[in-house]
Amino acid sequence: MIRSFLFIPLFLLLSQLDLAVAVAVALPPPPISPKLPGHYVPFHKLSTCPKLSHRKYPRSAKDVRPDDFRVVMALGDSITAGLLARGSRDDYDYDYSLSSTPSGGSQRPFRPISNRLLSIAEYRGLSYPIGYDEDAITIPRILDTYARKNLTGVSRGQHPPTTCLGTGPNPGIDLGKVFGKKGICTPRPEEDGLNAAVSGSVSGNLMAQVKDYLLPRIAEMGIRDEDWKYVNLGIGANDICSFCLTPNATGISITGSPQQFAADIREAVNVLREHVPNIIVNIIGLFRVSAIYRLTLTDPYCQPPLLPLPHLALECSCALLPGPAGDYTRGKMDELGEAYDEAVLQVIEEWEKEDDPTFGAIWQPGTVVDLANYPITALSPIDCFHPSELAHQRVAAGFWNRMTLSLEKKYLPIEWEAEVYVRCLEEDDRIPVGMVSESARRYLRG
Repeated sequence: MIRSFLFIPLFLLLSQLDLAVAVAVALPPPPISPKLPGHYVPFHKLSTCPKLSHRKYPRSAKDVRPDDFRVVMALGDSITAGLLARGSRDDYDYDYSLSSTPSGGSQRPFRPISNRLLSIAEYRGLSYPIGYDEDAITIPRILDTYARKNLTGVSRGQHPPTTCLGTGPNPGIDLGKVFGKKGICTPRPEEDGLNAAVSGSVSGNLMAQVKDYLLPRIAEMGIRDEDWKYVNLGIGANDICSFCLTPNATGISITGSPQQFAADIREAVNVLREHVPNIIVNIIGLFRVSAIYRLTLTDPYCQPPLLPLPHLALECSCALLPGPAGDYTRGKMDELGEAYDEAVLQVIEEWEKEDDPTFGAIWQPGTVVDLANYPITALSPIDCFHPSELAHQRVAAGFWNRMTLSLEKKYLPIEWEAEVYVRCLEEDDRIPVGMVSESARRYLRG
Protein backbone atom coordinates (compact mmCIF):
# COMPACT_ATOMS: atom_id res chain seq x y z
CA MET A 1 0.00 0.00 0.00
CA ILE A 2 1.23 3.46 -0.82
CA ARG A 3 1.69 5.44 2.38
CA SER A 4 1.77 9.20 2.87
CA PHE A 5 4.73 11.29 3.92
CA LEU A 6 2.78 14.47 4.76
CA PHE A 7 2.45 15.32 8.43
CA ILE A 8 4.92 12.65 9.50
CA PRO A 9 7.90 14.16 11.30
CA LEU A 10 11.18 14.12 9.48
CA PHE A 11 12.78 11.68 11.88
CA LEU A 12 10.07 9.13 11.06
CA LEU A 13 10.64 9.56 7.37
CA LEU A 14 14.34 8.98 7.64
CA SER A 15 13.90 5.89 9.81
CA GLN A 16 10.77 4.48 8.16
CA LEU A 17 10.84 5.32 4.51
CA ASP A 18 8.22 2.65 3.90
CA LEU A 19 5.64 4.58 5.97
CA ALA A 20 4.88 6.77 3.96
CA VAL A 21 -22.39 38.91 25.52
CA ALA A 22 -24.42 39.28 29.47
CA VAL A 23 -26.24 42.16 27.60
CA ALA A 24 -25.85 43.37 24.08
CA VAL A 25 -24.53 46.78 25.03
CA ALA A 26 -21.64 45.08 26.81
CA LEU A 27 -20.45 43.57 23.55
CA PRO A 28 -17.69 45.27 21.60
CA PRO A 29 -18.32 45.78 17.89
CA PRO A 30 -17.46 42.75 15.80
CA PRO A 31 -14.03 42.75 14.20
CA ILE A 32 -13.85 43.94 10.64
CA SER A 33 -12.51 40.82 9.02
CA PRO A 34 -15.00 38.00 9.69
CA LYS A 35 -17.80 39.54 7.51
CA LEU A 36 -20.09 37.08 9.29
CA PRO A 37 -23.44 37.71 11.00
CA GLY A 38 -23.62 37.83 14.78
CA HIS A 39 -21.80 39.31 17.77
CA TYR A 40 -18.11 38.65 18.37
CA VAL A 41 -15.98 38.93 21.48
CA PRO A 42 -12.35 38.16 22.20
CA PHE A 43 -11.97 34.58 23.37
CA HIS A 44 -11.06 35.65 26.91
CA LYS A 45 -14.35 37.61 27.14
CA LEU A 46 -16.67 34.78 26.12
CA SER A 47 -18.38 35.01 29.51
CA THR A 48 -19.82 38.38 28.44
CA CYS A 49 -21.92 36.75 25.71
CA PRO A 50 -25.71 36.77 26.38
CA LYS A 51 -26.90 33.76 28.36
CA LEU A 52 -29.08 31.32 26.48
CA SER A 53 -32.45 30.31 27.94
CA HIS A 54 -32.98 26.71 28.97
CA ARG A 55 -34.77 24.59 26.40
CA LYS A 56 -35.85 20.99 26.04
CA TYR A 57 -33.07 18.65 24.97
CA PRO A 58 -33.43 17.99 21.23
CA ARG A 59 -34.58 14.65 19.85
CA SER A 60 -33.70 15.39 16.24
CA ALA A 61 -30.36 16.24 14.69
CA LYS A 62 -32.01 19.14 12.89
CA ASP A 63 -32.83 20.79 16.24
CA VAL A 64 -29.34 20.54 17.74
CA ARG A 65 -27.60 23.72 18.83
CA PRO A 66 -23.88 23.57 19.64
CA ASP A 67 -24.51 23.88 23.39
CA ASP A 68 -26.41 20.57 23.20
CA PHE A 69 -23.21 18.64 22.58
CA ARG A 70 -22.07 16.60 25.58
CA VAL A 71 -19.47 14.46 23.86
CA VAL A 72 -16.71 15.38 21.43
CA MET A 73 -14.77 13.02 19.16
CA ALA A 74 -12.26 13.40 16.36
CA LEU A 75 -10.96 11.39 13.43
CA GLY A 76 -8.03 12.46 11.31
CA ASP A 77 -4.31 12.82 10.81
CA SER A 78 -1.47 14.71 12.46
CA ILE A 79 -3.28 18.06 12.25
CA THR A 80 -5.99 16.74 14.56
CA ALA A 81 -3.31 15.02 16.61
CA GLY A 82 -1.65 18.40 17.20
CA LEU A 83 1.72 17.23 15.92
CA LEU A 84 4.43 19.89 16.41
CA ALA A 85 1.82 22.49 17.43
CA ARG A 86 4.17 23.82 20.08
CA GLY A 87 7.93 23.99 20.27
CA SER A 88 10.85 26.19 19.36
CA ARG A 89 14.24 25.73 17.83
CA ASP A 90 15.51 27.37 21.00
CA ASP A 91 14.69 24.06 22.64
CA TYR A 92 17.63 22.54 20.81
CA ASP A 93 21.36 23.19 20.71
CA TYR A 94 23.23 23.63 17.45
CA ASP A 95 26.78 24.32 16.39
CA TYR A 96 26.64 27.54 14.39
CA SER A 97 30.41 27.90 14.01
CA LEU A 98 31.52 29.25 10.67
CA SER A 99 33.74 27.23 8.44
CA SER A 100 35.65 28.45 5.41
CA THR A 101 34.77 27.21 1.99
CA PRO A 102 37.19 26.66 -0.90
CA SER A 103 35.87 29.79 -2.58
CA GLY A 104 36.83 31.94 0.38
CA GLY A 105 33.22 32.39 1.52
CA SER A 106 31.69 30.89 4.59
CA GLN A 107 28.72 28.77 5.55
CA ARG A 108 26.97 27.60 8.70
CA PRO A 109 27.08 23.85 8.97
CA PHE A 110 24.06 22.05 10.42
CA ARG A 111 25.38 20.14 13.42
CA PRO A 112 22.76 19.26 16.03
CA ILE A 113 24.45 18.81 19.39
CA SER A 114 21.49 17.38 21.29
CA ASN A 115 18.93 14.80 20.28
CA ARG A 116 15.84 16.81 19.42
CA LEU A 117 13.88 13.76 18.37
CA LEU A 118 12.94 13.10 21.99
CA SER A 119 11.15 16.47 22.20
CA ILE A 120 8.96 15.99 19.13
CA ALA A 121 5.39 15.48 20.32
CA GLU A 122 1.71 15.54 19.52
CA TYR A 123 0.11 18.35 21.54
CA ARG A 124 -3.31 16.80 21.74
CA GLY A 125 -4.49 19.30 24.34
CA LEU A 126 -4.01 22.09 21.78
CA SER A 127 -5.77 20.36 18.86
CA TYR A 128 -8.35 22.74 17.40
CA PRO A 129 -11.40 20.39 17.38
CA ILE A 130 -10.93 18.48 20.63
CA GLY A 131 -8.07 19.85 22.76
CA TYR A 132 -8.78 20.89 26.35
CA ASP A 133 -5.58 22.18 27.88
CA GLU A 134 -6.19 25.04 30.30
CA ASP A 135 -4.45 27.61 28.10
CA ALA A 136 -5.84 26.32 24.78
CA ILE A 137 -8.25 28.01 22.38
CA THR A 138 -10.21 25.13 20.89
CA ILE A 139 -13.79 24.20 20.02
CA PRO A 140 -14.32 22.36 23.36
CA ARG A 141 -12.93 25.34 25.28
CA ILE A 142 -15.43 27.58 23.47
CA LEU A 143 -18.22 25.06 24.12
CA ASP A 144 -17.33 25.18 27.80
CA THR A 145 -18.97 28.60 28.02
CA TYR A 146 -22.33 27.10 27.05
CA ALA A 147 -22.23 23.41 27.97
CA ARG A 148 -24.85 22.28 30.47
CA LYS A 149 -22.64 19.45 31.62
CA ASN A 150 -18.95 18.69 31.51
CA LEU A 151 -17.79 17.67 28.05
CA THR A 152 -16.70 14.07 27.58
CA GLY A 153 -14.00 12.95 25.14
CA VAL A 154 -11.65 15.93 25.20
CA SER A 155 -7.88 15.59 24.72
CA ARG A 156 -5.27 16.83 27.17
CA GLY A 157 -1.52 17.14 27.31
CA GLN A 158 1.04 15.71 24.92
CA HIS A 159 2.86 12.51 24.10
CA PRO A 160 5.22 11.06 21.47
CA PRO A 161 3.80 10.79 17.96
CA THR A 162 1.30 8.05 17.30
CA THR A 163 2.42 6.29 14.15
CA CYS A 164 0.32 3.14 13.98
CA LEU A 165 -1.04 3.24 10.46
CA GLY A 166 -2.14 -0.37 10.08
CA THR A 167 -5.19 -2.17 11.40
CA GLY A 168 -5.80 -4.16 14.55
CA PRO A 169 -5.43 -3.13 18.17
CA ASN A 170 -1.65 -2.79 18.15
CA PRO A 171 -0.29 -2.25 14.64
CA GLY A 172 2.83 -0.55 13.41
CA ILE A 173 6.04 0.42 15.12
CA ASP A 174 5.81 1.58 18.72
CA LEU A 175 8.07 4.63 18.86
CA GLY A 176 7.20 5.28 22.48
CA LYS A 177 8.95 2.07 23.39
CA VAL A 178 11.84 2.95 21.12
CA PHE A 179 12.39 6.04 23.27
CA GLY A 180 11.92 4.10 26.49
CA LYS A 181 8.48 5.53 27.18
CA LYS A 182 4.95 4.16 27.41
CA GLY A 183 3.79 2.41 24.26
CA ILE A 184 1.96 4.59 21.77
CA CYS A 185 0.23 1.94 19.72
CA THR A 186 -1.78 1.04 22.82
CA PRO A 187 -4.69 3.23 23.97
CA ARG A 188 -3.76 6.48 25.73
CA PRO A 189 -7.18 7.56 27.04
CA GLU A 190 -5.72 9.75 29.78
CA GLU A 191 -4.38 12.11 27.10
CA ASP A 192 -6.31 11.37 23.94
CA GLY A 193 -9.88 11.06 25.23
CA LEU A 194 -11.92 10.35 22.10
CA ASN A 195 -9.34 11.78 19.71
CA ALA A 196 -8.62 8.84 17.43
CA ALA A 197 -6.39 10.77 15.02
CA VAL A 198 -3.15 9.10 13.95
CA SER A 199 -0.26 11.04 12.43
CA GLY A 200 0.34 10.11 8.82
CA SER A 201 -3.16 8.77 8.22
CA VAL A 202 -4.87 8.71 4.86
CA SER A 203 -8.59 8.15 4.30
CA GLY A 204 -8.11 4.39 4.24
CA ASN A 205 -7.02 4.49 7.89
CA LEU A 206 -10.29 5.99 9.16
CA MET A 207 -11.97 2.62 9.60
CA ALA A 208 -9.22 1.47 11.95
CA GLN A 209 -9.58 4.67 13.96
CA VAL A 210 -13.29 3.93 14.39
CA LYS A 211 -13.10 0.19 15.04
CA ASP A 212 -9.86 -0.07 16.98
CA TYR A 213 -10.07 3.05 19.13
CA LEU A 214 -13.36 4.96 19.18
CA LEU A 215 -15.85 2.11 19.53
CA PRO A 216 -13.98 0.32 22.36
CA ARG A 217 -13.40 3.58 24.21
CA ILE A 218 -17.03 4.70 23.88
CA ALA A 219 -18.15 1.36 25.31
CA GLU A 220 -15.69 1.61 28.21
CA MET A 221 -16.75 5.16 29.05
CA GLY A 222 -20.44 4.28 29.20
CA ILE A 223 -21.52 7.19 27.03
CA ARG A 224 -25.29 7.49 26.87
CA ASP A 225 -27.06 6.96 23.56
CA GLU A 226 -29.29 10.02 24.06
CA ASP A 227 -26.36 12.42 24.46
CA TRP A 228 -25.57 14.44 21.34
CA LYS A 229 -22.05 13.93 20.10
CA TYR A 230 -19.90 16.18 17.93
CA VAL A 231 -17.50 14.36 15.62
CA ASN A 232 -14.81 16.33 13.80
CA LEU A 233 -13.47 14.54 10.73
CA GLY A 234 -10.44 16.06 9.04
CA ILE A 235 -8.53 13.94 6.56
CA GLY A 236 -7.01 14.23 3.10
CA ALA A 237 -3.81 16.24 3.29
CA ASN A 238 -1.75 13.06 3.24
CA ASP A 239 -3.86 11.68 0.41
CA ILE A 240 -3.27 14.62 -1.92
CA CYS A 241 0.43 14.57 -1.09
CA SER A 242 0.71 10.89 -1.95
CA PHE A 243 -1.68 10.74 -4.88
CA CYS A 244 -1.43 14.17 -6.55
CA LEU A 245 -0.76 12.51 -9.91
CA THR A 246 -3.54 9.90 -9.62
CA PRO A 247 -5.87 10.04 -12.65
CA ASN A 248 -9.24 11.55 -11.75
CA ALA A 249 -11.35 9.06 -13.66
CA THR A 250 -15.01 9.64 -12.84
CA GLY A 251 -16.74 6.49 -11.63
CA ILE A 252 -13.53 4.53 -11.14
CA SER A 253 -12.59 3.80 -7.54
CA ILE A 254 -8.84 3.30 -7.30
CA THR A 255 -6.45 4.08 -4.47
CA GLY A 256 -6.12 7.83 -4.14
CA SER A 257 -9.07 8.61 -6.39
CA PRO A 258 -11.83 10.99 -5.26
CA GLN A 259 -14.29 8.10 -5.40
CA GLN A 260 -12.20 5.94 -3.07
CA PHE A 261 -11.51 8.88 -0.74
CA ALA A 262 -15.24 9.55 -0.35
CA ALA A 263 -16.00 5.84 0.01
CA ASP A 264 -13.49 5.54 2.87
CA ILE A 265 -15.21 8.40 4.70
CA ARG A 266 -18.67 6.98 4.04
CA GLU A 267 -17.77 3.52 5.31
CA ALA A 268 -16.02 4.70 8.47
CA VAL A 269 -18.82 7.10 9.41
CA ASN A 270 -21.49 4.49 8.70
CA VAL A 271 -19.81 2.01 11.04
CA LEU A 272 -19.62 4.67 13.75
CA ARG A 273 -23.28 5.65 13.43
CA GLU A 274 -24.37 2.01 13.45
CA HIS A 275 -22.96 1.67 16.95
CA VAL A 276 -23.29 5.23 18.28
CA PRO A 277 -26.57 7.13 17.85
CA ASN A 278 -27.06 10.88 18.07
CA ILE A 279 -23.93 12.01 16.27
CA ILE A 280 -23.31 15.02 14.05
CA VAL A 281 -20.19 14.78 11.91
CA ASN A 282 -18.47 17.97 10.80
CA ILE A 283 -16.43 17.01 7.75
CA ILE A 284 -13.57 19.40 7.05
CA GLY A 285 -12.69 19.93 3.41
CA LEU A 286 -9.16 19.92 2.04
CA PHE A 287 -6.73 22.63 3.13
CA ARG A 288 -4.66 24.31 0.42
CA VAL A 289 -1.46 22.54 1.44
CA SER A 290 0.18 23.67 -1.80
CA ALA A 291 0.30 27.25 -0.44
CA ILE A 292 2.98 26.24 2.06
CA TYR A 293 5.67 26.27 -0.65
CA ARG A 294 5.59 30.00 -1.37
CA LEU A 295 4.87 30.88 2.25
CA THR A 296 8.07 29.21 3.41
CA LEU A 297 10.39 29.48 0.41
CA THR A 298 12.44 32.53 1.36
CA ASP A 299 11.37 33.34 4.92
CA PRO A 300 14.30 33.15 7.38
CA TYR A 301 11.92 31.45 9.82
CA CYS A 302 12.19 28.38 7.63
CA GLN A 303 15.88 28.47 6.80
CA PRO A 304 18.65 26.60 8.59
CA PRO A 305 19.15 25.48 11.33
CA LEU A 306 16.02 23.54 10.44
CA LEU A 307 17.69 21.94 7.46
CA PRO A 308 20.70 22.71 5.27
CA LEU A 309 18.21 23.36 2.43
CA PRO A 310 15.07 25.53 2.67
CA HIS A 311 12.85 22.84 1.18
CA LEU A 312 13.58 19.16 1.51
CA ALA A 313 10.61 17.59 -0.25
CA LEU A 314 10.15 14.64 2.07
CA GLU A 315 7.04 15.58 4.03
CA CYS A 316 5.08 16.34 0.86
CA SER A 317 6.96 16.15 -2.41
CA CYS A 318 3.87 17.26 -4.37
CA ALA A 319 3.81 20.54 -2.42
CA LEU A 320 7.50 21.21 -1.96
CA LEU A 321 9.19 20.29 -5.23
CA PRO A 322 10.98 23.32 -6.72
CA GLY A 323 10.76 24.61 -10.28
CA PRO A 324 8.27 23.83 -13.05
CA ALA A 325 7.79 20.26 -11.83
CA GLY A 326 6.69 21.59 -8.46
CA ASP A 327 4.41 24.15 -10.04
CA TYR A 328 2.74 21.31 -11.92
CA THR A 329 2.35 19.00 -8.92
CA ARG A 330 1.02 21.83 -6.74
CA GLY A 331 -1.59 22.57 -9.40
CA LYS A 332 -2.53 18.89 -9.49
CA MET A 333 -2.82 18.88 -5.68
CA ASP A 334 -5.34 21.72 -5.81
CA GLU A 335 -7.31 19.99 -8.56
CA LEU A 336 -7.39 16.73 -6.62
CA GLY A 337 -8.43 18.55 -3.45
CA GLU A 338 -11.39 20.08 -5.27
CA ALA A 339 -12.36 16.67 -6.65
CA TYR A 340 -12.13 15.14 -3.16
CA ASP A 341 -14.39 17.87 -1.79
CA GLU A 342 -16.96 17.34 -4.53
CA ALA A 343 -17.00 13.58 -3.95
CA VAL A 344 -17.56 14.04 -0.21
CA LEU A 345 -20.38 16.52 -0.83
CA GLN A 346 -22.09 13.80 -2.87
CA VAL A 347 -21.82 11.41 0.09
CA ILE A 348 -23.36 14.04 2.37
CA GLU A 349 -26.21 14.41 -0.14
CA GLU A 350 -26.83 10.64 0.09
CA TRP A 351 -26.96 10.84 3.88
CA GLU A 352 -29.34 13.81 3.80
CA LYS A 353 -31.79 11.77 1.70
CA GLU A 354 -31.98 9.23 4.55
CA ASP A 355 -33.38 11.95 6.86
CA ASP A 356 -32.16 10.03 9.94
CA PRO A 357 -33.18 12.00 13.08
CA THR A 358 -30.26 10.52 15.03
CA PHE A 359 -27.55 11.50 12.55
CA GLY A 360 -26.32 14.54 10.71
CA ALA A 361 -23.39 15.45 8.49
CA ILE A 362 -22.29 19.01 7.85
CA TRP A 363 -19.53 20.49 5.76
CA GLN A 364 -16.83 23.04 6.51
CA PRO A 365 -14.71 24.01 3.49
CA GLY A 366 -11.03 23.71 4.33
CA THR A 367 -10.11 26.36 1.80
CA VAL A 368 -11.18 29.04 4.31
CA VAL A 369 -7.86 28.41 6.02
CA ASP A 370 -6.12 31.04 3.91
CA LEU A 371 -2.52 29.87 4.28
CA ALA A 372 -1.28 31.98 1.38
CA ASN A 373 -2.12 35.15 3.34
CA TYR A 374 -1.15 34.02 6.82
CA PRO A 375 2.05 34.98 8.63
CA ILE A 376 4.83 32.44 8.77
CA THR A 377 4.05 31.88 12.47
CA ALA A 378 0.98 29.92 11.35
CA LEU A 379 3.43 27.07 10.80
CA SER A 380 5.38 25.10 13.34
CA PRO A 381 8.93 26.43 13.77
CA ILE A 382 10.10 22.84 14.04
CA ASP A 383 9.31 21.79 10.48
CA CYS A 384 7.65 24.85 8.84
CA PHE A 385 4.90 22.55 7.70
CA HIS A 386 2.47 21.56 10.43
CA PRO A 387 0.08 24.17 11.91
CA SER A 388 1.37 25.97 14.97
CA GLU A 389 -0.54 26.56 18.19
CA LEU A 390 -1.47 30.01 16.86
CA ALA A 391 -2.97 28.40 13.77
CA HIS A 392 -4.92 25.84 15.82
CA GLN A 393 -6.42 28.74 17.83
CA ARG A 394 -7.60 30.62 14.75
CA VAL A 395 -8.90 27.54 12.99
CA ALA A 396 -10.88 26.56 16.11
CA ALA A 397 -12.48 30.01 16.34
CA GLY A 398 -13.00 30.21 12.58
CA PHE A 399 -14.78 26.87 12.36
CA TRP A 400 -16.85 27.63 15.49
CA ASN A 401 -17.87 31.02 14.06
CA ARG A 402 -19.20 29.28 10.94
CA MET A 403 -20.69 26.15 12.55
CA THR A 404 -24.34 27.27 12.47
CA LEU A 405 -24.12 29.43 9.36
CA SER A 406 -25.09 28.79 5.75
CA LEU A 407 -22.67 27.19 3.33
CA GLU A 408 -22.20 30.54 1.60
CA LYS A 409 -20.93 32.05 4.86
CA LYS A 410 -18.80 29.01 5.63
CA TYR A 411 -16.76 29.75 2.50
CA LEU A 412 -15.65 33.20 3.71
CA PRO A 413 -11.91 33.03 4.49
CA ILE A 414 -10.69 32.90 8.06
CA GLU A 415 -8.57 36.04 8.17
CA TRP A 416 -5.60 36.19 10.51
CA GLU A 417 -6.07 38.69 13.35
CA ALA A 418 -3.83 39.59 16.25
CA GLU A 419 -6.60 38.62 18.69
CA VAL A 420 -8.88 35.60 18.40
CA TYR A 421 -12.54 36.62 18.13
CA VAL A 422 -15.38 34.19 18.81
CA ARG A 423 -19.04 34.38 17.77
CA CYS A 424 -21.61 34.35 20.58
CA LEU A 425 -24.31 31.70 20.24
CA GLU A 426 -27.85 32.94 19.59
CA GLU A 427 -31.18 31.40 20.66
CA ASP A 428 -32.18 30.36 17.15
CA ASP A 429 -28.80 28.96 16.12
CA ARG A 430 -28.95 25.38 14.90
CA ILE A 431 -26.47 23.02 13.27
CA PRO A 432 -27.48 23.14 9.55
CA VAL A 433 -28.25 19.42 9.27
CA GLY A 434 -29.97 18.47 6.01
CA MET A 435 -29.10 21.74 4.30
CA VAL A 436 -25.68 21.06 2.79
CA SER A 437 -26.63 19.52 -0.55
CA GLU A 438 -29.27 22.17 -1.33
CA SER A 439 -26.82 24.94 -0.47
CA ALA A 440 -24.10 23.28 -2.54
CA ARG A 441 -26.33 23.06 -5.59
CA ARG A 442 -27.28 26.71 -5.26
CA TYR A 443 -23.92 28.14 -4.28
CA LEU A 444 -21.34 25.86 -5.90
CA ARG A 445 -23.02 24.32 -8.89
CA GLY A 446 -25.35 27.16 -9.91
